[in-house]
Amino acid sequence: MAYYVFEASGKSRSEAEEAALQALNAEASAVDFDAANEKGGILKFLKSEPVVLRVFAKEQLPIESHLRGVLLTVLQRMGLEAKILQVGERDENLYVEIESPDSGFIIGKHGRTLDAIQFLVNLIVNSNTRNQRRIMVDVESYRERRERSLKKLAERMAERVGRSGRSVLLNYMNPYERRIVHLALEKDERVYTESDGNGVYKRVRVIPAGKSAPPPSSREGSGRGRNRNRERDGNRGNGRSRRPSRDDGAPRADRDVDLEEPPRREDFIQDED
Repeated sequence: MAYYVFEASGKSRSEAEEAALQALNAEASAVDFDAANEKGGILKFLKSEPVVLRVFAKEQLPIESHLRGVLLTVLQRMGLEAKILQVGERDENLYVEIESPDSGFIIGKHGRTLDAIQFLVNLIVNSNTRNQRRIMVDVESYRERRERSLKKLAERMAERVGRSGRSVLLNYMNPYERRIVHLALEKDERVYTESDGNGVYKRVRVIPAGKSAPPPSSREGSGRGRNRNRERDGNRGNGRSRRPSRDDGAPRADRDVDLEEPPRREDFIQDED
């Protein structure tokens, strides 16, 4: 199937073309239009449905226009209304912010739906263009609020771990969110952090300085500062003594505090203004 950037509709072909160029913030010379349902002959005077046009990119179409079209198309296919507020660069990534009356649904629980939309947009755009930058999708500044919340959570957990001497296991996070926690505690002398789990979503473990972490299921490596605050691969040794597991009779003080067992309000990551 040919890759098309966007699909626009209007009462007439000219109206659909104008809507597409406005949505993409692009020039007419940078795209080609193909009618998806336009009728010919006498039927065009009898039809009542709108004209639907598919927009195909030429080489000179800016990557920002690709991004706009693909994101809006994905949301339209989900039956969601959205408007793009801005497209720019942030931390060497392409950043796009949208607003929508369905923002809560777009975000989803802990941002999982937003992450899925972002993954699809990256996959479609990057596989059809020469773009090498990661695309960040945000809705009504959710990711900024999430970052502030994660930093506050990291500070609270460092204080808790430093006071109690017991490690804490946070909820599942994507790589971007885990990096925020790692960097927030990188210079904290009381604790260090490691990621535990498999797949994209892993959990950050906050560990008292001077103590070894319990055997994880998997860690991925990044080797940030002083061999602390890192994610490792469980198939490689971490050079630390392995603590006893929960079921081997170890003293309670030497076990993790799991923030999902039992759930408590302060233990869950929440958006904070």
